[in-house]
Amino acid sequence: MAGGKSRRYNPELAVSLRIASDVQLAPDGAQVAWVVAPVGHEETRPTSAIWLAEVGADPAPRPFTGGKAEDRMPRWSPDGARLAFLSDRATRGTAQIYLIDRQGGEAQPLGALPGAADLIAWLPDGSALSCTVTRRALAGEQESTSEIKVASQADRPQTIVRVPLDGGAPSAIGPAEGHVRMYAWCGDSQRLAVVTTPTTLLTDVIGHVRLLVLDARTRQERELATLPQMPSSLEWSPDGSKLLLVAETGEQPADQRVTVIAIAGGERSSLDPGESTPAWAGWLDDGQHALVLRQEGPATPIDRVALASGERQRLALVPEGGTVLPPLSLSADRQSLALLRADPSAPPEVWAGPLAGELRRLTHLNPQLDEVELARMEPIEWPSRDGLVIQGWLLRPPGAAEGARLPLIADVHGGPSGRWGPSFHGTWHDWGQSLAAAGYAVLLPNPRGSTGRGAAFTSANRGDLGGMDFEDVMAGVDYLIEQGIADPERLGIGGWSYGGFLTAWAVGHTDRFKAAVAGAAVTNWPSKVGTTDIRTGNEKNFPGPLHEQPDAFWERSPVRYLGRVSTPTLVVHGEADPRVPVGQGYEFYQGLREMGVPTDFITYPRQKHAFHEKAFQQDLLQRVIAWFQRWIPVEQ
Repeated sequence: MAGGKSRRYNPELAVSLRIASDVQLAPDGAQVAWVVAPVGHEETRPTSAIWLAEVGADPAPRPFTGGKAEDRMPRWSPDGARLAFLSDRATRGTAQIYLIDRQGGEAQPLGALPGAADLIAWLPDGSALSCTVTRRALAGEQESTSEIKVASQADRPQTIVRVPLDGGAPSAIGPAEGHVRMYAWCGDSQRLAVVTTPTTLLTDVIGHVRLLVLDARTRQERELATLPQMPSSLEWSPDGSKLLLVAETGEQPADQRVTVIAIAGGERSSLDPGESTPAWAGWLDDGQHALVLRQEGPATPIDRVALASGERQRLALVPEGGTVLPPLSLSADRQSLALLRADPSAPPEVWAGPLAGELRRLTHLNPQLDEVELARMEPIEWPSRDGLVIQGWLLRPPGAAEGARLPLIADVHGGPSGRWGPSFHGTWHDWGQSLAAAGYAVLLPNPRGSTGRGAAFTSANRGDLGGMDFEDVMAGVDYLIEQGIADPERLGIGGWSYGGFLTAWAVGHTDRFKAAVAGAAVTNWPSKVGTTDIRTGNEKNFPGPLHEQPDAFWERSPVRYLGRVSTPTLVVHGEADPRVPVGQGYEFYQGLREMGVPTDFITYPRQKHAFHEKAFQQDLLQRVIAWFQRWIPVEQ
């Protein structure tokens, strides 16, 4: 093995990773808390723990909570003496607030909240905590235990309550109606900025989002703005006069910008991101600058931005060649920073340090990867059919012979407004490292519709799903053939969600692929839009809603082209998927089977759009690899 590595990557390793999330820097910048969860859970209910590390010379990362429960959402008290978090340790599936001293000890429950708690936060003065609970639970209504489901009664919107530190009963703050998706306290501990939608339905996050200012004492509320969809960050200015958020402007599709909104009059200003996509923003201490995380091509730069002029200073805080994940966490004085950074060799690790210098990596959460020979990610570019330059990545099998033509799998990302970045492509969902270890070259394309190259690029496939984005992928395959890397007789394609759709679309529009794997694939847009939990999000990608433009949805449905398919295609799906319901897979499988095309249909109980049970994740990866090996041989 190259470089002294003794092992190849495999599905067992892929489902045995520890994944970090929700990093929270202590107010004094001396410690970091975050959540660690297994990528694959042994049981049907998820588990996770809160970890802690020092920011100094000896980080000593360690579990701070433990046990077979889901401990999540760690939040430091304003004085940094205590940590609040959510846990379902008392009743699995019902989270309550717990408090633990910074020095350790036994976590104590903070009273008994009605139903399950979510979205906890400290009041800035430290006098109490807040969280969201369902309005029905707050009113004393019990959850129905009936197996009969009534759609009009299924919505359980959440509101914000104040939770006293002495364990007393929570008191309602508001707002008066709607479902709270996000909120932030002003530094005066009297006002909140609240983002709501009419119901808990995800379809409401498109076109039905309200931004409110709420007085916690009087419960009076004022609508400050309406937003085309959910913002990705929300924060008050140090002087309490403005809000900073990352949100779409609504002026053109996918136009996501760093935006400042004045509390008094609602005036807005936004920064032009150019050919990039902002992902998170936070105030710096002077109130005139913001810290902004962007996706820019394959990079995730962090900038210090002057809000008045838009002038950017790129900060060299972490090594290039990786991916910084939102949100970032700043200390109380805005002089120190903590974040999560992934790279092609490992899942996210915790980094922290002074904002004026370089951050240090504090963790090494997956040492089992140290002896594994991984495929190197090579950035590549190619011209599409219309001359537009498309970006992506190439993974070659470790130890591949120089100059040898390789079997190639095109692995298409979901979204479509996502991207493949320089991160770890070795989970149940990201197949790159597993396929490379099995002997395949892997193309990870970022076709039009992807993020990181500005609003025009991200919205370029709206109204054209399976059109030029499909051509972008095929042009990438042709480029690798022209470069002498890919064997034109040993090509495959696969992907999950939108990547599954483009896979199902591909096999109905070309016979060049010898095998395909369609994971959680959209195959019939009319029936998908009629059964999904994101109907409006899907309809925005078409010329109009389904009831007005039914032919447009049918014309871009892979089942319409079943008569053209000859590629052996494996269809895989979670049985409990609300995003792309399992019937989508069944429609495609039934059609392929009727046509006599080699196929199989694998479904997994209890799994939603993202799989969480370890045994099913491993089985999925093994089947994906086995399907490609069956139809696309790897020369030994």
